Amino acid sequence: MVLWCSGAHLARKLTYICLTSNQQNCTMNEPKVIAFATQKGGAGKSTISVHVASALAYVYGYKVAILDCDYPQNTVQVYRNQELQKINTDEAFKNRLLNQGITPYPVGISSVEKAVDSIEALEKQGFDFILVDTPGTINITGLPELLRMVQYIFLPMEADQGTVASTVGYMQVLGNYLKSAQPDPDESNLLGYYAFWNRFVKSEKKATYDKIEEFFQQKGLPLLQSRVELLIGYKEKRSTLFSIPQRELEKLGLGKLIMEMLSIVLGPGQTTPSGKVIELPAAASSAEAGASDDSL
Repeated sequence: MVLWCSGAHLARKLTYICLTSNQQNCTMNEPKVIAFATQKGGAGKSTISVHVASALAYVYGYKVAILDCDYPQNTVQVYRNQELQKINTDEAFKNRLLNQGITPYPVGISSVEKAVDSIEALEKQGFDFILVDTPGTINITGLPELLRMVQYIFLPMEADQGTVASTVGYMQVLGNYLKSAQPDPDESNLLGYYAFWNRFVKSEKKATYDKIEEFFQQKGLPLLQSRVELLIGYKEKRSTLFSIPQRELEKLGLGKLIMEMLSIVLGPGQTTPSGKVIELPAAASSAEAGASDDSL
């Protein structure tokens, strides 16, 4: 069963508000399906999913949908429901949504077993990006089919031994699902997978990060240059209805992460619906090496 908090559903909850969309009608030929995945709970996967989705929709102007497959937590859906409740009790919050003038992106719930059907349904609805929040384990029925359905997988990682080990193990599994690894390329859509530093702590010894990055390079595992920093705004300002301002996106490292992701998925030089040129962040070119099939 798939439950949706779509634009229409949201409108029913906000019958006293008239939302007008200023998103530009600039859709891509086909939606890009992106998943955030970890094999370890508490790595910030759902939070980063929301930050990226909200920036893509409310800052860069893309048509976005989130599919929450992280049962039973369904954390993204919990965030959305909390914000819907806040609209009914906080006049300033409600007016902020009205003044933004952008229809909130839909948040859907799906079991992993039904995720492929859910994604296929979304692909027919004109979205530019479909972001999938996956379960925090690989031992679940239906996950192999889901991994073959998405095109890109991004894995948030922190600099502790457990998280690094689980990320490496997950990436080694993902190698089996790459499109290029299939006898029949039509059996998988997966073009690439990439780890990135999440909740990066500047006070950590540089040698710790350098050692891990060297290990990834030796193993041929792609690690993005972007580092999402652990600052106050990272968790406190996550929202499915608003993006944090561009300046804060850059301060947190989220702006660089999104540009690096867009460079991989769409290619440098493309222009977002909001008019921003996609540029590969400085010193990030090495991130495209390794286990990827990016020939878009």
